[in-house]
Amino acid sequence: MHFIGMLGFTVRETGIGYDGPLTLASLLFAVVSVGVGVGAVAYRGTRLPVLLTAGLFTGLGVAGMHYTGMAAMRMDGSLDYDLPTVAVSVAIAVVAATAALWAAVSVRGLSAAIGASLVMGVAVTGMHYTGMAALSVRLHAHVPGAAEAGSPASVVLPMLVAPLVFLIVAGTIVMFDPLLILGDDEADIDRRPRRAVLR
Repeated sequence: MHFIGMLGFTVRETGIGYDGPLTLASLLFAVVSVGVGVGAVAYRGTRLPVLLTAGLFTGLGVAGMHYTGMAAMRMDGSLDYDLPTVAVSVAIAVVAATAALWAAVSVRGLSAAIGASLVMGVAVTGMHYTGMAALSVRLHAHVPGAAEAGSPASVVLPMLVAPLVFLIVAGTIVMFDPLLILGDDEADIDRRPRRAVLR
């Protein structure tokens, strides 16, 4: 979502390029932090201390992904941030991550999963655009060709192939997961022990 959103970001007076290794590092921030957070609640449950710690770690990782991705931008100017707005964006990331981790192991039923996904989608995009609202660009004296090399799409789009494939596979698995579709009540029926019949 972040990388696609950044393809729509332009500064009229200068071109924008992206540093490849730093952009990749920002992607790894997100993958590692979410993986650790999901692993924590999957193995240790959603007790409050576990959930809050995992949510804080994952939210800070997602925020780190956003601001590392912003630091990867190359242009004929420098980026300035409004710190209170940045703090709000980080808070949104932490709250959204905590809610997402809780939903990942607690929500059952297709309609509940879709509702939770919609809420999380709004929260994650809210974090991104709050972070973007904190941004201002201070242009330098124009140097021809300084920031023209490398289009954003040429750096960002290839990096989206693996996450897109992962999302398609994960979505297919979730679609056909009977526990998710049936919900707890109906799934519990199949797990009830059968009484032995005495003759």
